[in-house]
Amino acid sequence: MLEKIFTTGWLVNVLLFGLVFLLAQHVVYQIIFRSLIGSPKSYFHKDLVHWQRKASFLGAVIFAPLFEEWMFTYLAYASFLRYAAPGQEGWVIFFVALFFALLHFPGDFHRMGRRITPWTIYRLFKFQLDRLFFSLTAFFIYQLTGQLIVTILLHYLINGIVSVYNFDLEDNGWVSDKGDGRLILIRLINIGLALAAVYFMYMEYPLVGLSLIPLAIFSIADYIYWQVSTSI
Repeated sequence: MLEKIFTTGWLVNVLLFGLVFLLAQHVVYQIIFRSLIGSPKSYFHKDLVHWQRKASFLGAVIFAPLFEEWMFTYLAYASFLRYAAPGQEGWVIFFVALFFALLHFPGDFHRMGRRITPWTIYRLFKFQLDRLFFSLTAFFIYQLTGQLIVTILLHYLINGIVSVYNFDLEDNGWVSDKGDGRLILIRLINIGLALAAVYFMYMEYPLVGLSLIPLAIFSIADYIYWQVSTSI
């Protein structure tokens, strides 16, 4: 299937991109990031929590948007589109976004306790789907504006809200207040990204856009089910 979507040389491009990604990740996270977060002031609980919050905020809110937007929205799409077979550009864009989403799977799986249950499978699928739609929308926003800072700021906004919300969950023993405005905002943003991704993709690549509609319907249905279940 991929041989019909990509032209000759795409495997070499995969290897080169993977090499660049690993080198950049090492420099950003293993050298720069680690030097900034340092070590905990002490190993008392209060100091450990403070250090973990600092590391989490710097990693997810400050470093991730810059690193991921540069590597994917700026570099990956342009790199792989050069190897798109005629008329297959939409599917190339889709596969790059899918790769972006699946890159987060190991971290999500770890945070969910590495457990395989119907519920965790459902949530893991939803998390990756949200990231797929984000990456697609970020690509088209960058195409329209020509300004990577726009997608970086959007990434900052989403990661910032999610991080602050998760910090509060940790402080309250992961007892979710389902009526929390931040949680509602996060879910509405995800729906907005799903609709935007379908719209932009359909306008440029109708067949791929139509293929995304069931996934967008799933996201909307998930939100409706959540709203109904929390109001009972």
